[in-house]
Amino acid sequence: MTTLNIRIDGDDDLDTETRRLRKALLELDVEGVRLPAADAPDGARGAGTELGSMIVSLGGSAVLTALVTGVSQVVRTWVTRYEKRSVVIEIGKHKLTLSGGNPEEHEAKVKAFLKAVERKDG
Repeated sequence: MTTLNIRIDGDDDLDTETRRLRKALLELDVEGVRLPAADAPDGARGAGTELGSMIVSLGGSAVLTALVTGVSQVVRTWVTRYEKRSVVIEIGKHKLTLSGGNPEEHEAKVKAFLKAVERKDG
């Protein structure tokens, strides 16, 4: 199974935005999207989650490119809405960083990222 690590930054309400992006990603045909556990502050009941981070589990490599493309499109749309948003997607040693509202630049970066990931699996 392949996993994507996603980190987001830039919004005043990072918890809400993380959960909105997670919900959008769950609409794709992914195995799951989980929010990593974080150390809870003293006196808290239960563990918290690491704000701005999520782990997307993809199925087998046969659908890897389609799933990464879908995830990248959702993330790219989310980032483009606000200039202060940024996101980092990692698959192994490959990293894609998107920020601000420049769709053309995002598209070029996503294509280069997908080529690098495909070479790894190809």
